[in-house]
Amino acid sequence: MTGAPGRRPDRTSGPPGRSDDLRGASLRLTLQFTALMLVVLVLVGGVVFVIVQASVAESVTQTLNAATRIDSPQDAPEGTYLSIVDEGRVMSSPEMPAGLLDTDAMTTVAAGGGDVRSTREVDGQEYRLLTTAVRDGREGARVVQVALDLHESSEELNRLSVALLAAGVVALAFSGVAAYWMARRAIRPLAEALALQRRFVADASHELRTPLTLLSTRAQLLRRRDQTGVPPDVTDAVDEIVTDTRALTGILEDLLIAADPRSVADPEPVDLTATAEHAVDMLRGDAAARGITLGRAGAAGPVVVPGSPAALLRLIVALVTNALDHAKASVVVSIDVDGRFATVRVADDGAGFAPEMVGTAFERFNSGRAAATEPGGTRHYGLGLAIVAEITRRHGGTVAIESSGPAGAAVVARLPLAR
Repeated sequence: MTGAPGRRPDRTSGPPGRSDDLRGASLRLTLQFTALMLVVLVLVGGVVFVIVQASVAESVTQTLNAATRIDSPQDAPEGTYLSIVDEGRVMSSPEMPAGLLDTDAMTTVAAGGGDVRSTREVDGQEYRLLTTAVRDGREGARVVQVALDLHESSEELNRLSVALLAAGVVALAFSGVAAYWMARRAIRPLAEALALQRRFVADASHELRTPLTLLSTRAQLLRRRDQTGVPPDVTDAVDEIVTDTRALTGILEDLLIAADPRSVADPEPVDLTATAEHAVDMLRGDAAARGITLGRAGAAGPVVVPGSPAALLRLIVALVTNALDHAKASVVVSIDVDGRFATVRVADDGAGFAPEMVGTAFERFNSGRAAATEPGGTRHYGLGLAIVAEITRRHGGTVAIESSGPAGAAVVARLPLAR
């Protein structure tokens, strides 16, 4: 017995999060492209309309000039009304609307004035008028006034406006659909890569959180046991293990937030002074093992900024770790206030940044040190300062190399103070 055929999988289907990201990014690109097309269509339509309008105006002018050469008002074509002054009498076209004749203009021209061009509205209809003196070889000059009905010209411009509007709507609809289709095709690989990154970080965080929890639990059980006869350094080491595992758990949570923009944690007040003290305590043993003095300077009181405690601890730890890798004998961490900003300054007495590294020090995988090849050596990936730059950006601040030279280097991160 054969089973019913299964439904063919949808190539665009996927986890709700990835589908929502793909749809949202596609819609944003579509709106941007459609807005650009709207601007282009408005500009092109405006240019076309202005050109046609100028052409219509030129046609009206030519029609008026040509009508001045007509000998009799009865010969004026439809929509054109002619008035001629003959021996003091004004002869006009038979169907000329009442009130259309501009006697003031005719008087001005008859008195030797120049041509008079005007616009007059009669019974809701607009007319263009030209009053001029026409030379005649037999009778001398005569005053002629031509009035042209602009109804046809207005209708032509209205039809053009409707046509341009309709064409613009159709073009915008077509471009919107095409842009959405192309945006989805273009963004799909990026969305899949982003989803893969999020899965990797989530899986790695989950796998790391379990042993960290077990380690923290065991350390706390050790701390609760009877400490009689236990050396003080062992007790202190157990306390440090508990503290460090909690810090690592917070770092994992911060990594998850950094990898997934949808999960945004609300900022909380963070005391940079206390955070710097914690970072220095964490790394003092490593510094001592290298024969380097790790000290604190600057503000003694709280310096509070809004942000993530785990991320800001990572920032200071990364700066200090980078300084320890280059220092000869001393690293100093300074927390200060500069106007509306808090500054984290980490200085060392090493050789400083190489000139070719200054402009690219905060880029990923950019390390001035070769990878260690000796057993037990540490491999450097050039991520420390890049992580510092990313965390600083997320907190609305900046980071820069303040000084670099034979006397050492100093890296300064500036973060907005809490209001």
